[in-house]
Amino acid sequence: MLVCIVRLVYYATESISQATESRFFPFFCATNDFSGMSTQAGAAGTSSSPPASLAISAFLWGNGTYAICLICSLLFLFGPFLFPRTLGLFVVLPYLSWNLFFKRDELRFGSPWPNFSRNHPGFCCLRRYLELGFGKIPEKLVELDASDEPQAIFAVSPHGTGSDFRILMDGMLSQNLPNMAPKIRSLAASILFRIPFVREMALWTGCVDARRSVAENLLDAKLSILVVPGGMDEQIRTEHGKEIVYLKNRKGFIKLAMRKRVSVVPVYVFGSSDMFHTSNVLFGARYWILKNLKMCIPIASGLWGSFCPLPVKTTIVMGEPLLFIPKIDGQPNDDELDAAHKAFMTALEKLFDEHKRALGYVDRKLEII
Repeated sequence: MLVCIVRLVYYATESISQATESRFFPFFCATNDFSGMSTQAGAAGTSSSPPASLAISAFLWGNGTYAICLICSLLFLFGPFLFPRTLGLFVVLPYLSWNLFFKRDELRFGSPWPNFSRNHPGFCCLRRYLELGFGKIPEKLVELDASDEPQAIFAVSPHGTGSDFRILMDGMLSQNLPNMAPKIRSLAASILFRIPFVREMALWTGCVDARRSVAENLLDAKLSILVVPGGMDEQIRTEHGKEIVYLKNRKGFIKLAMRKRVSVVPVYVFGSSDMFHTSNVLFGARYWILKNLKMCIPIASGLWGSFCPLPVKTTIVMGEPLLFIPKIDGQPNDDELDAAHKAFMTALEKLFDEHKRALGYVDRKLEII
């Protein structure tokens, strides 16, 4: 019931947006028109100066989304105690029972909603605001996409403070990888699927639980997966103005690719590290929480000190697919794994160096820790 209501609200919002965009903010509810920003990145630069109307629209959409998530979480947390016979009995209990015990799509193949990812007015607005685009897709990746059974593991770096690019790029993948895009699932932290509204946002934009068993089942079903190898360890180490990737001890995705004979595609997101001003205040305490409670608490601020990202031109570049085949099928040994992992890190660093000048990052060096 709650999910149906959210879908109806989305369609109503989209209709109102299209009717009012010419009268108020021209970018407030931008439609799915990528012509203004192009899915193929062009101009260089690490920052942009969007029109005031677009900045205000992004500010409202970005912070409004966080506000809705917070309100929903508080209602589900305290609602059953404040209104047990109404909110608790008819909303919270059915929702939790259905999603946590019966409809566990995050443990299966997800439940993506392509129209939501592509056309949600807030996503379209933020894509324009960030000038989100893709670099030229390598020929070998284009060939893989055109094959009979296109499949790959897309390893994306860096995570950034909030990984905002991930939810926005989902609706653009079909523009660049038309055959693979419908079958790509993004691995996300388990905690996201326990937060009302955040859960729906994650599922509708192609996310599933990041458990190894889920990833293996997806690959066995000939689907592709998108993973951010650095995870929360990389997220908490994000520094504005630096390109830091937490990868030296992350070999699980390489081992999975070798076991399933699936190519790995290195992906780098220029602009991800600069979306928020960051701080190392109480890093020790926050790192303890990360390791013991599996929760990442970044201290950062975006546009006008808010949760909305800074206006940073964001470009996603992909490298050529790498296929690592062990001598014994499905059973890579330690030496083979180490060699493949090293080759991936070299490819990622090469990908960064090849594009940094054109995209305005010539003065930066990729730091892999």
